[in-house]
Amino acid sequence: MSSLPSPETKPDTVSSLIHHLDEILPRHRDMSVDDFLPLLGVQGFVFLLLILATLNIVIFMLPGLSILFGVPMVIVAVQMVLGQDAVALPAFVRARKIKSSVLHRGLHMASKMIARVESVVKPRLFFLTHPILFKMHALVALLLAFMVALPIPFVNIPPSLGMIFLSLGLMQRDGVFILLAYVFGLWSLSLYESLGRVAQGLVGG
Repeated sequence: MSSLPSPETKPDTVSSLIHHLDEILPRHRDMSVDDFLPLLGVQGFVFLLLILATLNIVIFMLPGLSILFGVPMVIVAVQMVLGQDAVALPAFVRARKIKSSVLHRGLHMASKMIARVESVVKPRLFFLTHPILFKMHALVALLLAFMVALPIPFVNIPPSLGMIFLSLGLMQRDGVFILLAYVFGLWSLSLYESLGRVAQGLVGG
């Protein structure tokens, strides 16, 4: 697999990294998860989670997103919890494809969305970004990823937002955004618990 070309100027924001990814990924063929992997040697687990969660929101009407985006998020989060050094995805995940036009439209929308959000991101509450807490944040990422992977339309948007806040908080050392991710995680849990009670009532009734 050939490496992606180097940027002429190094992207200095998360939104510019996503915009750069949009520019360098080929447009003449359908894309697979494997096409993202060359970028991960520099940006790593958290950036991939951010990409997947953001795409899950901006192109959420595409059928099968829980497999295309949610399952890789679970696998990546598990590897974060285990403390692996590099992302390793199974072949069936790497081979999953999405139409190039849909992906590039999603990346374009994602860069704009993240640009709006990151305008308020700044380093603060540094104790929440301390490496000693990373394992706990990874467990939260795993919980959010599981909820995203469940094939329930619209309801997996809140955990996707939580993943975006957590990723931005970790990448930009913003403890406030990490706290917001935990809030979205608790909200998502309450939503799924409510759905579970409704489903149990329907079955029992």
